[in-house]
Amino acid sequence: MSIPPDSFPRDGSEREAQVSDALIDLADTLADDFQLDHLPARVAGHCLDLLDIDDAGVMLTEPDGMLRLAAATSHDVRLIARIELEAGEGPCRTALLKAAAVDHTLSAVPTPPWPRFSARAHQAGYSSVHAIPIHLRNHTLGVLALFLRCAGRLPDSDRHLARALATATALAVLQHTALARHRTTAGQLQQALVTRTVIEQAKGFLAARHTTDPTNAFQWMRAHARHHHLRLADLAHDIVDGTFTLVPPGSGNHLGHR
Repeated sequence: MSIPPDSFPRDGSEREAQVSDALIDLADTLADDFQLDHLPARVAGHCLDLLDIDDAGVMLTEPDGMLRLAAATSHDVRLIARIELEAGEGPCRTALLKAAAVDHTLSAVPTPPWPRFSARAHQAGYSSVHAIPIHLRNHTLGVLALFLRCAGRLPDSDRHLARALATATALAVLQHTALARHRTTAGQLQQALVTRTVIEQAKGFLAARHTTDPTNAFQWMRAHARHHHLRLADLAHDIVDGTFTLVPPGSGNHLGHR
């Protein structure tokens, strides 16, 4: 007798689908509506949905290498992160510096090496914190902070998945940064090409009108632009569209308006 498809357990396949959706979501940096500022909150949400944890925080590095809290799933996490950032030490800071995961068990008695952090985290009701670096190759961009209230270690399956989410986050940040840099460079190159083209057009126009060579025409334009504190490209554009008339030096009135 055949078994109806709906009678099979679906937990495993549903979790796999959720994991796939999360990784695809973090990798989709080419979407028109992608905003890097929204990424940390999405990462924290995925951690909370997929891992056996109670809260999560995402810390990212500033250009000067300092950590900042980018997203948190609770007010407690924000307060604990503030203590760690003010003290300049804690599991997240250590995970960032070592580019390695840090597991820290909390107790009623403040424990080294981070007594202030440990006391505040335990006071908030957490039993342990797990810091996973957001790392890809030689780039460490921040840390995932995972908080548990029940005693016990983070399951190995969740540990592996947390590392995958951290890596996907690092990849998303690096891809977006590289894409933004590429777009900026492409825009600058395009502008440079347009500028060069209009200058060449103005040189040709002046050379033909005054029966000279393009080198002399360029020198006239450059001298006039410097003397009057003008951008060479702006002067060239005005010459080409006919709103500005430049005549050779020694020909009397050197410029005129139309």
